[in-house]
Amino acid sequence: MLNVTVDATRKDLIHVLQSVQENYGYLSKESMRLVATNLGVSFSEVYGVATFYHQFRLQPPGTYVIQVCMGTGCHAKGNADNFEHLKLLLDLKPDQKLSKDKIFSLEAARCFGCCSLAPVIMVTDSTINDQRLFGHVNPKVLKKILGEYREKAKQKEIEQKCEMIVCQRK
Repeated sequence: MLNVTVDATRKDLIHVLQSVQENYGYLSKESMRLVATNLGVSFSEVYGVATFYHQFRLQPPGTYVIQVCMGTGCHAKGNADNFEHLKLLLDLKPDQKLSKDKIFSLEAARCFGCCSLAPVIMVTDSTINDQRLFGHVNPKVLKKILGEYREKAKQKEIEQKCEMIVCQRK
């Protein structure tokens, strides 16, 4: 259940939306309606803020969220090409962000502030909010990174199935 601080007001809207996304991984229409009601603002105002800022997701993310830095240093060192290469590797259509297997989400991001490592990507495990930064990436490195995370996803799936079997036997 969504819990908005009682003393939150319109000026707290971005902070409240960040908190909701941090807890649920994205902003559903239902959660945005609840935020609007609790803050005493219109749904359209909440939706407008959520769609204006790139940090907010309106759909559930994949298990692993890949953010490609599009800051000046990374862009100059080829990260726009890396972004397109990732779209090919993940078989994403032009406006699609979530891979068909729901393992990966792909997002363009603002500067991460580590330009000496350019070009960089960040991979976040959305299930535990763990982040890893990868520097000096290129198509070969990207393919290797995706392989490692696909393997992690398979391992998680196996562990979940084993837990279910153990729980069923109890």
